[in-house]
Amino acid sequence: MNLLLPYLLTLTAHAAYIGPSVSYWSTSQHTDDRLTPQENINFTPSSNNPEQATFTIKVDPYTSSQTIEGFGGALTQSSAAVYNQLPEELQVQLIEAYYGESGIKFSTGRLPIHSCDFSPETYTFDETKGDTELKDFDAEIQYDQKLSLPLIKAAVQANPSLKLFGSPWSPPAWMKDTNNMLGGGALLPEYARTWAEYFSKWITAYKQQGVDVWGVTVQNEPENAASWESCIYTAEETRDFVAEHLGPVLNGDHPGVKIFGFDHNKDHVKEWADTLFSANSTSKDYVDGIAFHWYSGSCFDNVQSVSDTYPDKTLLPSEACYELTVLDDDATPEEWLVGGTWTKGEGYGYDIIGDLNAGASGWTDWNILLDQEGGPNHVGNFCDAGAIGDVASAEKALYLHPQYFYLGHFSKFLQPGSVKVGGQVVKNGGDDDDDDFETCSWPYGKCDETTLHATTFKDVDGNIVVVAMNCGADDKDFQLEIKEVDGVLANVVPANSIQTYVIGDV
Repeated sequence: MNLLLPYLLTLTAHAAYIGPSVSYWSTSQHTDDRLTPQENINFTPSSNNPEQATFTIKVDPYTSSQTIEGFGGALTQSSAAVYNQLPEELQVQLIEAYYGESGIKFSTGRLPIHSCDFSPETYTFDETKGDTELKDFDAEIQYDQKLSLPLIKAAVQANPSLKLFGSPWSPPAWMKDTNNMLGGGALLPEYARTWAEYFSKWITAYKQQGVDVWGVTVQNEPENAASWESCIYTAEETRDFVAEHLGPVLNGDHPGVKIFGFDHNKDHVKEWADTLFSANSTSKDYVDGIAFHWYSGSCFDNVQSVSDTYPDKTLLPSEACYELTVLDDDATPEEWLVGGTWTKGEGYGYDIIGDLNAGASGWTDWNILLDQEGGPNHVGNFCDAGAIGDVASAEKALYLHPQYFYLGHFSKFLQPGSVKVGGQVVKNGGDDDDDDFETCSWPYGKCDETTLHATTFKDVDGNIVVVAMNCGADDKDFQLEIKEVDGVLANVVPANSIQTYVIGDV
C-alpha cells in the first residue's frame, strides 16, 4: 500500500479547487488607494484556513429583502452656482466623477423645489399673493434655467436613468400663516390645494425642460422651524394634505411619480410611518415610502422597525452632511480644502451600512458640490461636501473629499435593482452585542471603531457584493463564507479603510 497516496490525493484536490472569482476595490487613509482596484484574490478550501480569523462575514444569498432604488446627492442651487463658475474641463470632470462609468455612478438625485438654505437667495416661481389658480406661475422656470438646469441636465445626460426627486423647503410666503418663507410657520389651509397644484406645475415645467421627476417628498424637515426656508407640519397634517390634496393632484396629473413622507430625522421615523401607513390611514395608498435624515443619530433600530412593519414601503435616506463648524484639530483650512476630513468618510460609511442593513433602499448625500467656504449659503449655514470647488483662486480647482470615495464604494457597485441578501458579521470568540450603536444615542457622523462593519447584496448581474469597513486604528482580518459555497475568502481590512468585494460564479 502506498502510504503517500492519501497525502497526494489531498494535494491534488487542493490544486484542482476552483472557487468563485473575486475582484475588490479599496480606499485607505494610510495609502494612496481611492476606490482603487486590487489584485484579484481567490476562495480557498476551508481546510486551508486552520486558524480562525478575528471576524467572519457570513453571506446567505438565498435570503433576500429590499431592492435598491439608488444612491446619489442633492443638486442644489449652491452646487449649481459653484459648477457654473468652474472651467469647462472641471465641469466635465465633476459630472464624470459622479455620474459616469469611470466615476461612482450616482443613480438618484435630490432637487430643491425653488429655494432652500443652499441657494444664493430666496425665490419661488409665483410671487403673486392670493394667486390660487397659479396664473402667474413661471412655467419656464427661468430662475432655474439660468442657475440649476445646466448642472441637472449635464447629470441626466451622463445618466439618462437618473431618478430625481424634488423636496420643498417652504411654500411661497403668501401661502403661509407667517407670510415669510424663513423661520418656520405653517401652510394656510385655504392654500392647501394651490400648494399641491404648485408641485404638479413644477414637475410639468421640469419635464418640459427635458428633466423627468421620479418622486417628491412632502416637506423637508417638517419638525424644524429653521432660520432658512422652512415649514412646520405634524404627521397628521401631512397625512391629511397628502390624502386630500397632493395625492389626488399628482395621481391625476403625474401618475407614477412617487410620494415620500416625513423627510426628517430618524428618531421620529416610526411614529410618522405609523401615521402615514397604518391600515386606517387615509394617505397610505398615496405615500410610496418614508424619507429620513441622519442628524438625530444612527437610530438603525427605528429604521428596522419601519421596514419590519411596512415591508411594502420604500425607505429612502434623503439627506446627510457635516456642518462646517470645525475642521480636523491638526488641519489647516488649506489642508481641509485639498484632503478633507477622513473621519467624515467613515461616518458616511457607518451610516450607509447601518441603514442598508436595517432595510433602506439607497442613500442620499446633501450638496454634491460646494465652494471653498462650504457655500454659498444665504443664511451662513456652511457645510462640507464630497466635492469642493475652489472658485476663489486664480487657477480654479476641484477636490474630492473622503465622503465621495466612501459613498462610491456603495453607489458604483449597487445599481438600482440590486437586492439585499442575508449577511452577518461575527466576532469569533468575542461579544457581538452592539445594540448601543443602533440607538439614537449614537451621534450622527461617528463610526464604531471596535468591530468590522459589512453589508451584503446581490447586484443586477447576479454577483455577490460585500462592502466591508474598518474605522479602527488596527487592521482587522476576516474570513468570508457564502452559504452552500465550498471554501472561504480570507483577507484583511486595513485600519481606516473600506473595501468592496464583487464575487462572481456563486
